[in-house]
Parts: sequence; structure tokens; C-alpha cells
Amino acid sequence: MLQQLISLFMSFIAFFMSLFGFGGGGKTPEDPTPVPGPEVVYLSETTLSYGADQDQTLDLFLPAGKTGAVGLVLFVHGGAWVTGTKETYLPEAMRYQALGYVTASINYRYLGNGVLPADELDDITAALRAIKAACAEKGVSVSRTVMVGSSSGAHLALLYAYTRQQEAPVKPVAVVSSSAPTDFTDPAFIRSGAGELLAGSIGVSTDTLAALMQSGVAEMFVPTLKALSPAKQVTRDSVPTLMAHGKEDTIVPYSNAERLDAALTEKGVVHDFVTFPNSGHALLNDPDCTLRFQALTAQYIATYLG
Repeated sequence: MLQQLISLFMSFIAFFMSLFGFGGGGKTPEDPTPVPGPEVVYLSETTLSYGADQDQTLDLFLPAGKTGAVGLVLFVHGGAWVTGTKETYLPEAMRYQALGYVTASINYRYLGNGVLPADELDDITAALRAIKAACAEKGVSVSRTVMVGSSSGAHLALLYAYTRQQEAPVKPVAVVSSSAPTDFTDPAFIRSGAGELLAGSIGVSTDTLAALMQSGVAEMFVPTLKALSPAKQVTRDSVPTLMAHGKEDTIVPYSNAERLDAALTEKGVVHDFVTFPNSGHALLNDPDCTLRFQALTAQYIATYLG
């Protein structure tokens, strides 16, 4: 029986690391609208590469006429860690470029074929290094960034800002997250979309998987899951955080957002939590909340990048 439980949980870990059916990382109607104008000047007509892999690419935008110290807004797309594209955030990147910031939207290597979550975090470091160097060539100095992401991209942004700040070539000073997975030890997470997919693939119930999470067998793997959970990485020195989540999200449960909110509150970290009471993962059904979240995003960027 013990061997069977171990086998089931190992199947969960493998599925967890390689599939994760979150989706929802694409552009949604509530994405900010680009601000047109003569100040929108694309840095390069070609995408910049920051590594040997074809997915290690980024689009970089510089505000026209600015030199010296400028803040960076870094966008990390969603897509279940295995899909999605930097083009998702190009309108937002151009919008904030027009407002006077350096902006970048990055691709990164997908999970699988030997790529692990730590490698995706390494990609963010490499992208920041390339951004800093490209800016320097144009007489622009970037030392601070606000990281913005949705779904799995928000997970990476949160995890990076909370755990890689000291080594980052450009220091995260705040993070903006929407619909993020934040706690993989949450039993409600196991009963969500990811758990249902796994249950169907290995022929067990989501209740069984949730029970395993709380069992002695599951405890063998909890340190790994904790290390991947932004809510478990919060300290008193964590960066200010803006978060949004839908109460009707069946992909990443609302309890994940509550757990991050509780951790930030306990540690006294400056943060704002916008609840979308009628929305699912894509945050489509609460226009007033959308406007508030957009306004707070602009406020965080202005406050922490100056």
C-alpha cells in the first residue's frame, strides 16, 4: 500500500512539473489599452536574444528622448509554464513606454525536456542582464524593476521577486500579479483544475490526492512544493505586492490568493488585494474591479519606479 501511495504521489509530482493545466495567460479584454503617440519608439526592429535557446527572447522598448536613470517595467506572460508568448503584453509595454518607462516583454523556456522552474527563473535573470546591457548602449541606466505577470507568469514574477532579489541584475522593487498560483500545498489547489486533470490521468479522485498532500507520504515532497510556492517565501523584506484574483476561478482556487494575502499581512509587507467577486481565471466579469486594478497597477509603477 505504501508503495502504491508513493507511486501515485510521484505521478502527481511529474504531472505538476510538466503539465499544469492553468491556461488563461492570453490577452483579455481588461488588458490596458496602448497609448498612441509620437513618443512610442521601438528600440529595435528585431527581437533581442538573451540566450542560445529559441525561446530566450524579449522585446525591449525605450522612452524617446530619455537618458540616465529610468525604471523598468518587466512583463512575464502566462500560459501554464508550457505555452504563451511575449506578444501578449506588447500593448501594455508600449503604453508604459509612452509614459516614460523602459519596458520589456519576455519569452522564457517552457517546462519539460529537462527545463525546471529554477531554469525559468534563471531566464528572467539572463533577460534582465541583457536588458541592462542594451539600455546602457543607449545611455539609459536601469537599476529597478516592477514585475508584472498573469497566471503562471505571475507565479514566476512573484517567486523571482521574493527569492532572487539579491542576485537580480535589475532589482525588483514591486510585483503586480493576477490569477497567480501561489501555494501548491493548498488542498483546494489539488481539487482544482490541475488536480482534476491529474486524477483523470492516473485514475484516482482529487480527494485522494488532497489526502496525500496531508499524509506522511506527501510530507516527503512538501519541501519541494513549498520552495515553488510564493506564499511560502514571503519575508518581512519582500517587495510590495499588488494582486488580483477571481472568486469564481476554477483553475487556480481563490484560496491561493487568500494564502498569499495572509502571508503578506503577517509579515507586514505593503500590498493590495483586489477581489473580482464574479470572475473566473481570466477576470472578465467585474469591470469596476478591472478599472481599480488598472489604476493600482499604474500607481504601483509610478510609486516604486518614480
